[in-house]
Amino acid sequence: MATYNRTSSGGGTVGHPSAALHPYVITSPVYDAVDNTSLAGGDIVQLIDVPADTMIIGGCLEVLEAASNSAITMDIGFTGGDVDCFLDGDAFDAGFSTFLNAGSGTTSNNCVMVTTADTIDALILDSGSSGETAGRFRIHVVMVDVSRNPVESATVTTGT
Repeated sequence: MATYNRTSSGGGTVGHPSAALHPYVITSPVYDAVDNTSLAGGDIVQLIDVPADTMIIGGCLEVLEAASNSAITMDIGFTGGDVDCFLDGDAFDAGFSTFLNAGSGTTSNNCVMVTTADTIDALILDSGSSGETAGRFRIHVVMVDVSRNPVESATVTTGT
């Protein structure tokens, strides 16, 4: 068995431009069921706008005040597509629920590529059909804009 090294010579950061794309964190505004509107099953709360050509590499749901109704849970994802790709049936308990790379109950633990602008949404699930008048939450998402091509350091050779 052999190892073939196709990296740039010199190792380390050689070939990695200082202007490389950087991840950034976006935090949604807090949704407060008391100050905004009470939540019912089927309600959708749009939390973060995601531009086209964005890679989502991690995040978490932060519940600042737990739901007073244990029948209320939520999915976090894209309601026009994979509604629970980040969290599936989260219990809406106070604290943090991470998604991607460390998520519990997620349908995918890999990065998510968003090729068309969309929103990350919370879909409210209510098994008791009784609604929720309390509860405060927000999400934090780590993203990278991949819409521009990086400067490549590879060389092209033609030969025999």
